[in-house]
Amino acid sequence: MYMEKEEKIVVILLAMVFLSLSIAYVFFFSGASPDATEFSGSSVIGERVLLEGSIISKRFTYTGDHLLLTVDSGSEDVSVFIPSANGAKDVGSRVNEDDTVRLLGIVNEYNGEIEVVVQDEKDVNIIATTR
Repeated sequence: MYMEKEEKIVVILLAMVFLSLSIAYVFFFSGASPDATEFSGSSVIGERVLLEGSIISKRFTYTGDHLLLTVDSGSEDVSVFIPSANGAKDVGSRVNEDDTVRLLGIVNEYNGEIEVVVQDEKDVNIIATTR
């Protein structure tokens, strides 16, 4: 049983659509970075990490308009710092408490506490929103 010309075209088009969507997902939506590891309690200062979780709190600093988030990663609450020069206002306008986010950042220490510092507003992706 041979496929008709139209059937062959449909199969080829479906294969092209699947391949295009797969490539788009890998490059634009996965949020993965080849040099980033999943954030954990054993993450070290200077390490590039991925953090996913629900936003517990959100506030801007009194000076500098930096954004401070607390994210529940499932195992612990993690402080996230987004400097104003790295898109704090844009991120602050997009995210809300209880939103689920995936972000990329660098582990840092501030006042003896571990935090993740976001380098670019594009490194904060909303997975699920409450509004």
